[in-house]
Amino acid sequence: MPEILKNLFALAGGGIAIIVAVGGFSYWLFKQFSEKWLTAKFNERLEDYKHKQQRELEELRFKINALMDRTTKLHQREFDVLPEVWGKLVIAHGNAQGLLSAFQQYPDLDRMPPDQQTEFIDSSTLRDYQKQELRRATNKNEYYQTASRWVRLWEVRELYRDYFIYQRKNGIFIRNEIKSTFKEISDLTHKALVEYDFELSHGGEFRQWDARTKFSEQGDKLMENLETMVQQRLWDSQTATLGGAGAN
Repeated sequence: MPEILKNLFALAGGGIAIIVAVGGFSYWLFKQFSEKWLTAKFNERLEDYKHKQQRELEELRFKINALMDRTTKLHQREFDVLPEVWGKLVIAHGNAQGLLSAFQQYPDLDRMPPDQQTEFIDSSTLRDYQKQELRRATNKNEYYQTASRWVRLWEVRELYRDYFIYQRKNGIFIRNEIKSTFKEISDLTHKALVEYDFELSHGGEFRQWDARTKFSEQGDKLMENLETMVQQRLWDSQTATLGGAGAN
């Protein structure tokens, strides 16, 4: 082979080797750079993902804690309200029963000795003007019976009003199924008192007993049912409150 060809082949081989070496080095540089770049991007994305996940977890934890705290407070408020409103209803209902009962007992003032009569009138719950009118009355028994009914009606109305306002004010903390029974008893009581008021105002000729009959026939049973509902709910509320407090 001529010498010139050998030189050309040698030069070409060297060039190829250089090209291969340069290419290999470039590939190595690219690989190193790309791996570091990809690793950096991956780590960056991973940290960003972790940060978002942590933030979402914190928000979720905050919402759960707020919900648990609100639920616990609502149960506690219900636990406070139910015994109070039940107690007010028991007092109002019991006094209404006594007032509206068909069987009433009154003292015989006309047969009392003067000193005993005076002491009784002075210590009675009648208003001052009623006491004065009673002393002047010819038929003291009749006057006292009518006057004492009005006094008792005013007293029961005040007790019912105290219960009614408290129930309306705090009814938002009472379950609907329990509140509806409270309302049913409340309506029976109110209608019976209105009927009784009408009778006292207009005399015996306008005597009606429809509302008072319903109050007498249905009131006790409704009170028993309501007592069971309130008792069961109070135990449920106590369990829920204790469970919520333990969860926190």
